Amino acid sequence: MTRYLFLAVILFTLIAAGTYVYLGGTRDPKVTLETTAAPLYLAGQPYDGSVQGDGFGQLFRQAKDVQTQQQFGGDLANLYFNDPETAHDTIKAFIGITVADTTRKLPAGFRYYFVPAGQRVVAARLTGVSYLLSPNKLYPAALEAVKKQKLTQRGDFYLERFGAEDNSEVWVGVK
Repeated sequence: MTRYLFLAVILFTLIAAGTYVYLGGTRDPKVTLETTAAPLYLAGQPYDGSVQGDGFGQLFRQAKDVQTQQQFGGDLANLYFNDPETAHDTIKAFIGITVADTTRKLPAGFRYYFVPAGQRVVAARLTGVSYLLSPNKLYPAALEAVKKQKLTQRGDFYLERFGAEDNSEVWVGVK
């Protein structure tokens, strides 16, 4: 009996490790300090509440649905105006997609949000890593770069983008 349990644990471990590698978990992000050259336009919905709240996940699903059904063609993008770890799991955010054309009619409840050019950010980027794993790789890499370069976080600007072909990036605003 113990032998079968041991084999099951080994098999489960191999499957989990294989899935992690398949999803791109072994890749490391590229991190740079940059100033954004172009403005960014988002279409989405604001959120102010608990990270654990039902409405938070609902906004992500709605943004994905709009991206797919409306053929906006943009990346999923989430702009956070506070750090949930310091705000005790309360988040202020704008959840949506990037858009190039702000003259298109938006679905009910959606609105445009403008992020001006000239944002000084630490940008962490990954290619070929599932959006399921990328935030847990991108944020630590960006925050470590902020610390190593002795920069000061703004605390009100965190942008996530999840694009085609598992391209992901996080911008952490710095002063």
